[in-house]
Amino acid sequence: MSSILECIRTVGRGERGRKPLSFDQAYKIMDEYLDGQVGDDQMAMLMMLIRVQNETYDEIAGFVKAFQKRVPELGADIDWPCYAGKRAATGKPWHLLAAKLLASSGYKVLVHGYHEVGSNREHASHYLDKLGIQQAPSPELARDMLEADSIVYLPLNVFAPEAETMIAWKHRYGLRTPINTVVRALNPGAAKIGLRGSFHPGFQQLHAEVETMIGQHSESVVSFKGVSGESEYNPKVSQTVWMSHKGEVESYYWPEQILTEAPMPKRCVFDTPESDWLTMANAVIATMAAVLFAKFHDRDKAYELAYQLWQSYCDASSEAY
Repeated sequence: MSSILECIRTVGRGERGRKPLSFDQAYKIMDEYLDGQVGDDQMAMLMMLIRVQNETYDEIAGFVKAFQKRVPELGADIDWPCYAGKRAATGKPWHLLAAKLLASSGYKVLVHGYHEVGSNREHASHYLDKLGIQQAPSPELARDMLEADSIVYLPLNVFAPEAETMIAWKHRYGLRTPINTVVRALNPGAAKIGLRGSFHPGFQQLHAEVETMIGQHSESVVSFKGVSGESEYNPKVSQTVWMSHKGEVESYYWPEQILTEAPMPKRCVFDTPESDWLTMANAVIATMAAVLFAKFHDRDKAYELAYQLWQSYCDASSEAY
């Protein structure tokens, strides 16, 4: 018998009686939904009740764990979720170039994401061809592509179609659900390193805390306020960066760090206006540094290595002409 009614009562009682789901409750109900034991309407009701109260890391972690039970381990080194897209005014998805450069340096990078039909945002999936990144039609082929190219894009509907259905509930019911938080943490590549970009205050810490509950694959995940909520670090702002490492969460204050001069490639694969090239360079370097910080736990070292990767990319671009 499904536990959906018990869960709805738990989160939907009056102000004094309601409480969030435990990790075990969240895992069980999502597992039942994914097995087809719970209908969309009941699950949507539960998810929106949770959203109104603000989801907890126990709830998100339980939901994630149920999805991960069904996702194959693809052997990635870096987990790179791309779900928000960037507002056009903030530039192209330069974070995708950061992912490509890290892949070119020897890391296996699994980029996964979703873009809403009709969205006017700049999504990573729109620029895969420009960077020579393949889109995998199945998780099994994604594993082969990672071995061959060190980077691949895996659409959400290929490895977790139910999650894409749940995202679409926003249009049916008029309210976003916690699934937008869940998908960022799915880590279909079973990577040891991950990054989590989010927009709203509090979610940066939440994403780091979720990783301590999951504890299945990742060793270090860095979480920050991303540009437009995307997995792109904004070096123009000071912020608190959160990191989950082997079950512990720590926070770090990062002041803004902008290069006033930087090497530039011969051409820009995104057709970014030259007036924005310095902004692009800073975004790519800072995003790579955030990822490398998750590996080395040393911001200065991470930034230095990121700068070297950018320098090598620019040098190679010049030599090609």
